[in-house]
Amino acid sequence: MSLPWYLLLPLVAAIGYAVASLLLKKALNEGAHPMACFHINNWTSSLAFLPLALFETQPVTWHLWYIPVGLGVLFFTGSWFTFIAMQRGDVSLVTPVLGSKVVFVALSASLLITGSMKPLMWIAAIITTAGIFLMSATDFKTPKGARLAGPVVMALISAAFFALADVLLQMWAPAFGPKAFLALLAGTTGGLSLLAMTLLPKAPPIPWNRATQWSIGGSVLIAAQAIILSLALAFYHDAIGVNVVYATRGIWSLVVVALLGPLLGNRERHESGRAYGIRIVAATLLMAGVACAVIARMG
Repeated sequence: MSLPWYLLLPLVAAIGYAVASLLLKKALNEGAHPMACFHINNWTSSLAFLPLALFETQPVTWHLWYIPVGLGVLFFTGSWFTFIAMQRGDVSLVTPVLGSKVVFVALSASLLITGSMKPLMWIAAIITTAGIFLMSATDFKTPKGARLAGPVVMALISAAFFALADVLLQMWAPAFGPKAFLALLAGTTGGLSLLAMTLLPKAPPIPWNRATQWSIGGSVLIAAQAIILSLALAFYHDAIGVNVVYATRGIWSLVVVALLGPLLGNRERHESGRAYGIRIVAATLLMAGVACAVIARMG
């Protein structure tokens, strides 16, 4: 048995996402409009993904164009919920809850991909999800619990949208032409953001200031980790295993908040108090889930 090396890709993406989340939270704290951050993120990802179409080496089934476009709509909607959740909740709370995407992926894959679920992978998904909710459970016993309920629900909705999109990506990207598929998907999200900015009566302001600069920095990292994750999904046909490893972004968000948070004026580590310690304990459950996933893929 040998370790599937491609699982290093979602691990790198998870670390990148944790750092990017902290930068985007900094942008919001500096006064950036959440929808401005959202659109900047979509445009940055589109610019990063569109060149992939130039490197497509297999015939592209353009008559199936509606599939990557449809997934672009799913990603657009999931990202919107993510940014609203991030605006209203802590990075060290929202990011781990987003990891519930693992169980949504497992459920979607079991329904859409015959024979995709091994028993150990179900155990991995369940353990990982338990760790995610343990990270956030103590917050609902605090005075700000009611305020945190909204971000958690939004993060769960976002996770469900992204999970379905990931499974469909694994199913359709190889036959369509994986690089062209990803380019068209990302182009759709960017195009939807452009339409929203031009057609909505009150477009969010995007002044050139420190908040926008932090938003661009975070968006560049989001785009980079998204490329890494999407390539892993499109080429290695393992949406479940990839997402279990990617769920370690919850652990990395704790590390990043503790190490880099003070440098960026983020005080979650201190303001969360006892809840932060519970989240660290819950991280061991996440690691156990990842271990189960890796063992299942080595078998």
